[in-house]
Amino acid sequence: MKTFVLCSLFGSFSLALAAEESVVKPTLESVGLFKNGLAVVRATFPVNGSGIYRWDKVPRVIHGSFWIESDGEISVQSTQRLVDVTEETEAPTGVMQRDLAGKEVTVTLKPSASTAGASFSGKVWEIPAQTPSRTWDADFSSLNGSSPSWYYYRQPVSTTPPPPPDTGNFLVLMDPSGVRRYIDQSGISSLETRGPFGPATRTMERPVLLFDVKKVPAKGGLVRVSWLTKGLAWMPAYQVDLSDPTKLRIRQNAVVRNESDELADTEIQLISGFPNVRFGSVDSPLWPGTALATFFQQINQSSSTGSPFLANGAVSQQMAYSNYASSSNAPVPEPAERGNASDDIHYESIGRHSLKPGDSLSVDVAAESAAYERVVEWVVPDDRDVNGRYQRNNQTPRDDMPWDAVRFANPFKFPMTTAAAMVTEAGKFRGQSQTEWVNPGQRACLRITRALSVQTESTEIEEEGQREIVWIAGNDYQRTRVKGTLTVRNFRGKDLTMTIRSEFSGKLIEADGKPESKLRTEGVSSVNPRLQLDWTIQLPAGQEKEITYRYEVLVDR
Repeated sequence: MKTFVLCSLFGSFSLALAAEESVVKPTLESVGLFKNGLAVVRATFPVNGSGIYRWDKVPRVIHGSFWIESDGEISVQSTQRLVDVTEETEAPTGVMQRDLAGKEVTVTLKPSASTAGASFSGKVWEIPAQTPSRTWDADFSSLNGSSPSWYYYRQPVSTTPPPPPDTGNFLVLMDPSGVRRYIDQSGISSLETRGPFGPATRTMERPVLLFDVKKVPAKGGLVRVSWLTKGLAWMPAYQVDLSDPTKLRIRQNAVVRNESDELADTEIQLISGFPNVRFGSVDSPLWPGTALATFFQQINQSSSTGSPFLANGAVSQQMAYSNYASSSNAPVPEPAERGNASDDIHYESIGRHSLKPGDSLSVDVAAESAAYERVVEWVVPDDRDVNGRYQRNNQTPRDDMPWDAVRFANPFKFPMTTAAAMVTEAGKFRGQSQTEWVNPGQRACLRITRALSVQTESTEIEEEGQREIVWIAGNDYQRTRVKGTLTVRNFRGKDLTMTIRSEFSGKLIEADGKPESKLRTEGVSSVNPRLQLDWTIQLPAGQEKEITYRYEVLVDR
């Protein structure tokens, strides 16, 4: 009897604590979307004073990105609570005891050979909510891995939660006096139910966030919360119209996809750039969907995957295109105004919108005009590896064909980002290309279609002479001289401007036409400098032009 009294008192104490919690629903003020599925979310909710404020959900948070700004002191706890959940539909689950829980019913049994079927009325007993036991994987396999590749062959043991409790094959009714009647469902002939109908409210255990607010102004205040999450992204696209022979018209469009929380009149900001997000693939222990073993796995995996940068560049944009304390003194980034840009990252606001999970939104962001030039672009790739050897693969087509292209300066006040770009002319489709990051005023070049009326040919031959042997760091190289020849023929009925780029490995000796010479970034670890030569030439209709260049290269023997 003492045990019963103690449990009763403890239950009353727990209910009293829960009653002191004020339920809040933070307003999502803004979301800043990257192009790879990560988003910066900013939310606020008011507080009237010190106390416990409960948010009946826990967002999926990226590790190290959950921050609070407030005039008071706040700590946050991720835990479980029994909350009232409204189910919009009453689709049957096949378990009569749960489908009819709380409803008044009349059950008629099947008649026998000698007696008519009896009838019973009562309220269907509701199975009390159960707190499931949790089995943690405490092995922490990420700390025991013998090599960086442990993740691919050793996964933590997954546990399957036990099935929910039920009453077996019996339907349990309760009459007003509290007597329970167990009726074998196989003996039921018919069942009538009487309300409540429509959306049902059930008490269920759900993860919640508890904000313990202390030392706030007497008049209350506003709590600001920000975090990084997954499930929101934007996909840019450009349309370039060449109908005007002197000025092009370029439009930027954005498609926003929401696979996260509902947005209600929320400001949406489009983020362009390549920021460093070291733990973008690591879920915070604040989120109940992760465990310590999973957390350490993701930490270990993120530290061995190479680049720590947030994959927001061309590679990732191929258009397939938990008890936690938080410091209240940490700053929260302020929402960026429209057109606000730093040197390398840009925020562009598209206004306030409402999107439910699964919704997509297409909006025009900006449109400008710019002078342009039609050119033919020809790029001759480098066929040598870092050791100076030829590495041409006959099974892989060599992309050295000339392309009809359009060249212009970015007319927007913000950078153009990596995106699909469709070119049209007089309402007709001409081609689709991809833009890279282009700063305001910087020149861009978009390929439109293959320049089939321009014939090109590139050759390289070794010049005769003695092959000198050079020793570098104990390795012998053969020094040879190479002559390259570029030939272009214009079969069009008009003059054309042509840009030619030839890439090679070696030391430049001389070249026709005084081209611009640049050192390519991929040559920093090569024994040979990796260079490119850029020419811009005017080629009259029906004419042919030949360009030569010479260089010397060290070939590893």
